[in-house]
Amino acid sequence: MATIALIWELGSDYGHIGRFLPIAQALKAQGHRPVMILRDISRADEMLGAYGLEYLQAPLWLPPVSGLPQALNLTETLFLFGFLQPAGLLSILRAWRKLFELLQPDLLVFDHAPTALLASRGLGLPRLITGNSFAVPRRATPMPLYQWWDPKAGAPAREQDCEDKLVRNANHALEALQAPRLGCVADLYEAEATLITGVAELDVYGPRAPELYVGAINSIDHGAEPRWPTGRSRRVFAYLKPHYAQLEPVVAALSKLDASVLVFAPGLARATVQRLQTANLAFSSEPLRMRSVREQADMALCHAGGTVDVMLAAGKPLFVLPLQMEQMMTSRRLEETGCGLHYWYQQPPREIEKGLRKVFGMPEFTAQAQAWQARNACFTQEASVARLLGTCEALLSGRP
Repeated sequence: MATIALIWELGSDYGHIGRFLPIAQALKAQGHRPVMILRDISRADEMLGAYGLEYLQAPLWLPPVSGLPQALNLTETLFLFGFLQPAGLLSILRAWRKLFELLQPDLLVFDHAPTALLASRGLGLPRLITGNSFAVPRRATPMPLYQWWDPKAGAPAREQDCEDKLVRNANHALEALQAPRLGCVADLYEAEATLITGVAELDVYGPRAPELYVGAINSIDHGAEPRWPTGRSRRVFAYLKPHYAQLEPVVAALSKLDASVLVFAPGLARATVQRLQTANLAFSSEPLRMRSVREQADMALCHAGGTVDVMLAAGKPLFVLPLQMEQMMTSRRLEETGCGLHYWYQQPPREIEKGLRKVFGMPEFTAQAQAWQARNACFTQEASVARLLGTCEALLSGRP
């Protein structure tokens, strides 16, 4: 039996835990001991407890960092999480190393965990970097820009200055640990194996070597069966954040569709739910079994997270409402496929209903989503998990 640490450090919500869940279950079924080290454990027992899976709290950078411009690339984002202050970064690295010492893992699996990756340098443990394409950045110097669609987004002198600063700060901490230095920021993502849990068409940094992609892995069998409002032949699923500024206009637009609409907005106040629900629009108070949702829905609305992969795998188009840069990058790739449209907060609110009705009413979006499903039919969840597990077994046995 091997102890395998599944590590999530950056990012919000629970998509990372959802990705780890089927992986951990499969590892446990093979006789291993998976232990999740998680950024946020507030819902861990709800999601993992029934499966007897272990989890720990990840060491994190907590002080807010202010005064920085909007990040151009991952390098600048890392300044928000300890890489701007060498002494503080060293503290987090020591905490990670002590955790590894206590856990005694045989294999480290990283999903958007750059500080843990830095701490693991020189330990001699096999390492697998995985996650969606944003969590597994393209290795370049300087690191690639986020806004690839904007020809004015780059600032070469600033990019090089930030590259040099991060490498200098990281090496200051690594030297204290007598660990191998970084030559560039991209060296942070050196590992024995790298697998992207997605497909090339949705890679936010653009297509890479085909062997890197294993297909999306999500928690699609956890949750309650969907209960749709009756009376309409078509169905629309929406996953919304309760703090989204345009939530009420979005719900109003959804209620006007000739469809049964089911909304999951975790944490939305009961009074708001009661005020917004209609005869054809209902809210679910609990997470839903997404395998059933994607089979039963005709389209989906979400913030351009893991739900995009889930719905496209069933050939269903999407209207997406990105909240932050990673989601905006995914939204742009989604539109390139012809499988959906996006609304950005800088647009007039009236564009919400307009875009939603386009995706709902124009069969071209469904046709493109079905074509996407056919092109990527080999990437089933079962095949994706099997490929990732095979890589874990190879690393444990010392095979490249």
